[in-house]
Amino acid sequence: MVPIEKRQHGKTRRIVFITAFSVIFLFASLFILADQMIFFQRSAVFAAGVHVRIPVLSYHSIGPNVKNKYVVTPEKFDEQMRTLHNSGYHSINLQQFDRLMKGIDRNDGKSVLITFDDGYADNYTKAFPIMNKYGFHATVFVVTKWVGSGEYLSWKHLKELQQAGWDIMSHTQTHPYLPLHSYRDQLKEIVESKKDIESHLSSKVNVFAYPYGFRSEETVNIVSGNGYSYAFTFDDGLSDSSQNPFLLKRIFVSGQEDLAAFQRKL
Repeated sequence: MVPIEKRQHGKTRRIVFITAFSVIFLFASLFILADQMIFFQRSAVFAAGVHVRIPVLSYHSIGPNVKNKYVVTPEKFDEQMRTLHNSGYHSINLQQFDRLMKGIDRNDGKSVLITFDDGYADNYTKAFPIMNKYGFHATVFVVTKWVGSGEYLSWKHLKELQQAGWDIMSHTQTHPYLPLHSYRDQLKEIVESKKDIESHLSSKVNVFAYPYGFRSEETVNIVSGNGYSYAFTFDDGLSDSSQNPFLLKRIFVSGQEDLAAFQRKL
């Protein structure tokens, strides 16, 4: 039996280790955030002539876990989709999003881009049938090394979603904190995930979503220089044609908010 003082000593060491790691992570996060702010301020791209604002909804999982803000219950999700439909909103795909942002098509103020991050299987089993009821489709940003494992979508289901009008885009291979990795590792995550999807689904991948929303100037440069046209952050707000196309905002939909809160975000 381990003596109490030994157990206590071990516990103290664990607490010190966890605290030190948390402090290091906090400073790294603040450094990345500062870098993001500086980069955003000097690289915003203003559209000529037309100013377009589009709500881009950011979901993750659709399931029963009411204590997790990243999980929206099927009942709430159905209520939100019904509200959008009854309010005259229509979902758009990424090609339509591109045309609206460039001012090629007129924005009627009722376009919404619906996105799912990570590629959970319930996007197919729960969200897909609900969205079909209202004639909606979405974009899934998949982590390619997770496809077909555990609680994540298979390539077969992704193909079905694609055939139903959904866009399947990149969210890296392994969902890392990109700015904390080397240039080479970031490049691999960003480029190889694109190749993974294109090889399995035979479709062009040109839109990216940063894992956790984390990015540095280096990260953004890698994305913009390797075949992507847009990239979405986790910064809250409407996507706007005055934003840098590789720093677009989205509206995070929390599973812990009510319908009134959801409506106020649009």
